[in-house]
Amino acid sequence: METVIQTRNLHKTFYTGEVPVHALKGIDLKVPEGQFVVILGPSGSGKSTLLNILGGMDIPTEGEFIYRGTPLQQMNKHDLTMFRRNAVGFIFQFYNLMPNLTAFENVALAAELTDTPLDSGEVLAEIGLADRKEHFPAQLSGGEQQRVAIARAIAKNPDILLCDEPTGALDYQTGKQVLNYLHKINRERGKTLLVITHNAAIGKMADRVINLKDGRIDRIEENANPVTADEVSW
Repeated sequence: METVIQTRNLHKTFYTGEVPVHALKGIDLKVPEGQFVVILGPSGSGKSTLLNILGGMDIPTEGEFIYRGTPLQQMNKHDLTMFRRNAVGFIFQFYNLMPNLTAFENVALAAELTDTPLDSGEVLAEIGLADRKEHFPAQLSGGEQQRVAIARAIAKNPDILLCDEPTGALDYQTGKQVLNYLHKINRERGKTLLVITHNAAIGKMADRVINLKDGRIDRIEENANPVTADEVSW
């Protein structure tokens, strides 16, 4: 399978005043097309920093991030914007829906930004929200809002889905439903899926688990027999 994402000696340093904070310290990884990857690690291990770089929202201090053979550092401003619009879909812990737009309008707005969108109504139906598409976020439960956020990301028809603690704000059963939707998208649509979480149990669903510790890859585990969300408990 083609390598979609690759990093080489990736470093990221922030400064608190004059004090450097080394968030990433030499990350080397490859993610093949269509793989489900879980990135595990405690708070401060560099998970969100890595995800932001992979999504083109931040740049490394040192090293390379390569998307389908092209280093992002070689992209001009227009190409980098097109990468974020067309190649990447983000799913966040706290949904980030527009409160004054309906579920359908939230999804359709994202779809309008990309070159090859999917039908917004069909995506909402696929994720079980056809009868809620005219509701505003305040009229939806947390699980429903997260499903709208997933539909918004899917409707862009991106190459990669990047998920930052997608079940962190949800109860146990609703979290498992959301994981089932993500698993379905990965398996049936072939989307490359990266999920960052502190919940080690979710790693059982992944093809590969990357464990971060103190800004470095501590270990990588290959999973020959991934399970569904229904088979996971925590």
